[in-house]
Amino acid sequence: MSTAYVSGRVAARYERLVARQARAAKTSKSDLVARYVVEKSLETEFPGISFRDSLSGREAYLTGHRVAVWEVLAVREETKSAEKTADHFRWPRILVTRALAYAKAFPEEIRGSREGETNTAPAAG
Repeated sequence: MSTAYVSGRVAARYERLVARQARAAKTSKSDLVARYVVEKSLETEFPGISFRDSLSGREAYLTGHRVAVWEVLAVREETKSAEKTADHFRWPRILVTRALAYAKAFPEEIRGSREGETNTAPAAG
């Protein structure tokens, strides 16, 4: 994967916070800040999507819910309908729409999360 350099300055007290969090995560400050920038940018671009640690690494999920984006996609594949998927989760349809938009934008990431969590490849289709 190609990368690009992004730079910014923060107050010293926040640098100490980032340094402490990087140590806890067993990563570098640079890698942690890069993750924060990317994830916050994605959360802004895709409202309702957040990130968490999982068996397969960091994964996208629905903010305020314990359901990963790949799980929403799996139910959608089964029900063949966003409306039925929303009914399944007892959510407003907009949450399903947001999850499916993220899954469409990042299919490789979602496939990797799904495979990492289930140890199986998704059905072809």
